[in-house]
Amino acid sequence: MLTQRVLAAFFAFLLHAVVDAASCRDIDPNCRDWVGSDPQTCSTTDYIRSHCPLSCGHCGGGGDSKYDVTRLTPDLAPLSWLIGKWRSEHGGKAIFPTIPKFTYGEEIEFTVPDEKMQAVKAINYTAFAWSINDKDELHSEYGYIAVKPNTKELALTTVMNNGFVTVEEGKVSTSYIKFSLRDIGRISFSRDLPVHDLVREWTLLDRNTLQARLHMETLTHGMQEHTFIRYEKIAP
Repeated sequence: MLTQRVLAAFFAFLLHAVVDAASCRDIDPNCRDWVGSDPQTCSTTDYIRSHCPLSCGHCGGGGDSKYDVTRLTPDLAPLSWLIGKWRSEHGGKAIFPTIPKFTYGEEIEFTVPDEKMQAVKAINYTAFAWSINDKDELHSEYGYIAVKPNTKELALTTVMNNGFVTVEEGKVSTSYIKFSLRDIGRISFSRDLPVHDLVREWTLLDRNTLQARLHMETLTHGMQEHTFIRYEKIAP
């Protein structure tokens, strides 16, 4: 009987924790921006403490630390609105004179770096796109977004599965980032045309919608839009 009571109490506690974690949410849509800009407000500002439990990490059962914007350094705080996982099942559009037009799905993720990292602190970035017909992977990218100390200037370094390595630099504002290509490398046997220039834009349309545009210039064609997509936030 004692064992049964202990088990019943344990499962009741577990259920309560799960329900609390599931129902825990931010009341104010600006919470992630406020907490990302200054994590101390979770303890110093009554309004934020009571209205932003999810962003402040006060939800029962904890959360995934890679999305915890309170762990961002002051230099990375302007990127807090990017943190999370974003996905579009089939909303991507790709166009360019050298390829047929097609649509695609894509998932991108921005996560908080490990505090133990000794190098320049940078947001982790991953992306993979797939064909909407057969779900085969079309393109993937892995990289980092670093911010120049005490500025809004940032750099995106990316390795791509098509044999390209890029360095893009730009500036971040409240809900918009624009990168321009600074340097590019490609493996000698890549089948793609040499890329001469890139312009990448990320725009937060609302708290759950992120828009991305990529303009490209190649050896044979001038700068023009190559891809466009809108993602929905799926985590956290």
